Amino acid sequence: MTENQADTPLPTSSSGFRRGEVLDAAGAVVAGIDGSASDVPVVDWAADEAHRLSAPLRLVNAIQPGAQMTSYEVFASGAPGLTNQFEGDAHLLLDAACARARTRHPDLDIAFNVPWGPAAAALVSLSDGALRVVVGGPAKGRLERILLGSVALPVIAHAHCPVVVVPAGTAATTPQRIVVGVDGSDASGRAVEFALTTAGTCAAEVTCLLAWNLEVDDGVVVTEPSSARWSAVEQRYTKLGHRTLDPVAARHPDVKVNIAVHHGTPAKVIVEAAASLDSDLVVVGSRGLGGFRGLLLGSVSRRVLEQAGRIVVIVH
Repeated sequence: MTENQADTPLPTSSSGFRRGEVLDAAGAVVAGIDGSASDVPVVDWAADEAHRLSAPLRLVNAIQPGAQMTSYEVFASGAPGLTNQFEGDAHLLLDAACARARTRHPDLDIAFNVPWGPAAAALVSLSDGALRVVVGGPAKGRLERILLGSVALPVIAHAHCPVVVVPAGTAATTPQRIVVGVDGSDASGRAVEFALTTAGTCAAEVTCLLAWNLEVDDGVVVTEPSSARWSAVEQRYTKLGHRTLDPVAARHPDVKVNIAVHHGTPAKVIVEAAASLDSDLVVVGSRGLGGFRGLLLGSVSRRVLEQAGRIVVIVH
């Protein structure tokens, strides 16, 4: 699929997929759609991922009365016509999304849900037991300004499973080059597990990135790239990478993986390496070694989300 095709609006259609207020998302890929430009790549990526994992696909479009330009009195009065209109519009949107997903993968188990209330709360609830939650993001170059306060951020912060953020205008392709940030934390270990597991389903290559910015060796700040101290720092970080990677790689012997150590701040290193490698997928832990205990989303993962301009997975 080309990028232009990825921007094509979802067609309207009527399908016989299951509807209902209770949606079983256990072991499923859950995708949130909202009628925006990111719906097409979200549906495509989620459908492809469900197919790769032999998992069900669950689609959600929440109706939030507060987001509609309608007075409380109208809702309090019952207004069945207005309620039916909102739900009818949501069903049309989800019917179209189901039809698109079915076109890509005819045998998918697909169901959808139209909850009332905040979309983020609905997706977080469904994430408990789900394999992935897939949400949309603005197109490249606009995420830094828009992510705050969006549905994506609270879902990322509170979800019980990995969250995939797919920017608008992104073509859903099978990942071939995966970049994962590593810092020795438990979260980065889980990110490496996710990256290698994903790579194993699509024959992708994984690059594990470690970054260092300021190091002191024997009381001396390391600044010279050609010095023995510089080499010693890089060797130390390479060993750290192997401590995280090797136990995971042993469970995925067929995945091609390498370790790269770069000088710079972690987010900058990950974003620049993802661009230079033209990676299809960037994977980071939700909160690494530098995050405060209890912080739901670390500064590195947040900056990568804001700046990468490509599909990012946040692993808790």
